[in-house]
Amino acid sequence: MVTANATTQRVWVDAAATPDAAAGPVGWMDVVTLAEKAVGVTFSYDPTYLARPDAYAVSPELPLRPKPRVLGSMPGAFVDSSADSWGQKLIRRQLRAEGVTLLSEVDALVGVSDEARTGALRFREAPSTGEEEEAYVADRAARVPVVLDLRELRAAADRTRAGASSSEQAIAELLDAGTAVLGGARPKALVRRKGRALLAKFPAPDDEHDAIRWEAVSLHLAHSAGLATSRVRTIEIGEHAVLLVDRFDRVGKADSAVPTKPGDAGELRIPYWSARTATGDGRDYLDVARVIRGMEAPRDVIRAQLRDLWRRVAFAVAVHCTDDHLRNLGFLRRESAWRLCPVFDVEPDPVQERLRSTAIVGVVDPDAAPAALVALAGELGIKTSSWKRSLAQVLVAVESWPDVATRVGLAEDEFAAMDAAIGHRRDALATLLT
Repeated sequence: MVTANATTQRVWVDAAATPDAAAGPVGWMDVVTLAEKAVGVTFSYDPTYLARPDAYAVSPELPLRPKPRVLGSMPGAFVDSSADSWGQKLIRRQLRAEGVTLLSEVDALVGVSDEARTGALRFREAPSTGEEEEAYVADRAARVPVVLDLRELRAAADRTRAGASSSEQAIAELLDAGTAVLGGARPKALVRRKGRALLAKFPAPDDEHDAIRWEAVSLHLAHSAGLATSRVRTIEIGEHAVLLVDRFDRVGKADSAVPTKPGDAGELRIPYWSARTATGDGRDYLDVARVIRGMEAPRDVIRAQLRDLWRRVAFAVAVHCTDDHLRNLGFLRRESAWRLCPVFDVEPDPVQERLRSTAIVGVVDPDAAPAALVALAGELGIKTSSWKRSLAQVLVAVESWPDVATRVGLAEDEFAAMDAAIGHRRDALATLLT
């Protein structure tokens, strides 16, 4: 029973133009919120969307049916489109300035900049009236995350080199955030470079090691290991590095000379689901495999996806990435089907004993991961000769980590702990090839 303190908000859902589909209305949902939590969601598809030949279920909980769907929480794909913990901090700050003390799940959803939002979904609080400035709620709200130009990053670097400000001050100025807000989850911004969208990740003051550069190392190694990755590079701001990653959910370039909504001029968006959404809050890589096997795709495509999944898990084990929760893995919709997206948010952990966030056939103990990988290959139907070839490529790539770490500017005093963690995992995996 919903109490009198609950509130109801209606949110209208659109889809931006994608490589497979045109832009248009998708449907609407009524969200009942008690305090900060959504306690009831009713979603209805727009009849015009259901009639489209390119229509697809926008979230696993929302099959293509004309009848309204009643849920007890926000659909997973909409959570994927919401602000992360860093963005929520900024939205809370904005709301407090307006005298609002609670951040509802709807606030976290509609408070994200329409230009920066992950995937292809777009949200509005009212039907379109034909007035562009009222179309998407975050277009007229403060932008979260901040949208920067690459020149602004370089200017901040110049200020720190000239001694005009500290690295922390320069980053806070870029993000329009005080140092109190810079703590916690890693700060981010959307960066434009010659019309292309990039994600910028900044260091957090409570980082215990140079997490930005280590993530850059991991992504370079993943590419060498035969995994799909976005282009990555770093920019130095004083003693800190900023990671720049090309967005994998965008195709083409935005033409700023054309007076249309951000992202509509030449830039197409790609629908996205996190693996947590796709699996229904799964906890094991077998849950991800189940999703892949259920895809509407040719058998050879599914087999290739399963091999790709296994290689990703093997790489995460080899670099001792333990923060492998299923929001750090995802699917993109291309050619009317869901496919694994490029590798992202992978970073080695210097603590050797840390348990994995996602189980490998029920195993989270890192010392038991090699045997679990063999079992996972069996569950995925991958032949021994095939997974051994993949593992050999992964290990050759990971072997080069000191050279890559030096190239991205990591200090040698950070090498020892990572050498112990990565070396231990690498040596244990190497025994599988003998």
